[in-house]
Order: sequence, then structure tokens, then C-alpha cells
Amino acid sequence: AGDCVTDCMNSSCWSGGSVSNPTACHGELHRCEIACQNKNNKSFGAIAYSAKDKASGWSYGWDNQSKAERVALENCAKHGSQCKAIVWYDRSCGAVAAGGNIVTWGQASAKQRAAQLALDNCTKAGGKKCAIQTSQCSRN
Repeated sequence: AGDCVTDCMNSSCWSGGSVSNPTACHGELHRCEIACQNKNNKSFGAIAYSAKDKASGWSYGWDNQSKAERVALENCAKHGSQCKAIVWYDRSCGAVAAGGNIVTWGQASAKQRAAQLALDNCTKAGGKKCAIQTSQCSRN
């Protein structure tokens, strides 16, 4: 469980969030310890996105990745015509950012961190005016 807690803290609090926002880590260790105790309990989520329509769909709380992706695609298809599964996550968060034709994602234990990673990836990929399109978490 020690490695799990370290990985959890590295993906959220210790990844730089505590420097820019010192209160961001308040309670994070306890949350990571609980998440790691329940690490065998799956809670998959996914986000699907259609760049053509700027439509998204998501899912959370599923026991496997393929079901989470399928539900996200079904939800996206209600509003978009070219939906693709962009990111999946288990007991964590995902976000999708887009800028022009560039669509990227981020995944982390905290929603804010997942969104920041998605934006950073979009900018690095050459996206113009990158913005978060959607973000979601899946937790037990």
C-alpha cells in the first residue's frame, strides 16, 4: 500500500499543485490512503468527444474499461456525430482539452490536475486557444 499512496500523492499533490496552491493538499494523504485500501474495487469512467460538434459524453462507476468507454460513446453520440473515446480512468479523473483541430487529454487523481494536464498537452501539441471541453471523475 505504501507504493500506491506514493503514486497517488505524486499524481496530485506532489506533482506541483502544492507549490501554486498550498491548500490543495489538505486531506489528500487521507484520500490516497482510502483509495489505496480499496484499490481492488474498480470504478472505471471514460470521456468521449466529437471535435466536429464539440460534443462530449462521459461515464463513471463501471467495473471495467470497455463498459465505461461504451457508455461514454453512447452519451456523446446523443449530441455528436464523430465521437471517439478519448480517455479512461479508474478511481481517478479525466479531462479533455481542445484547441483548433487538436484534442488532448489528462488523467490524474484530482479533477483540477487532470484538467491542467489536458491543457498542457494541448498547448504542447500546437493547439490554439486550448480550452477544457469536459472533465469527470470516477470514484468508489
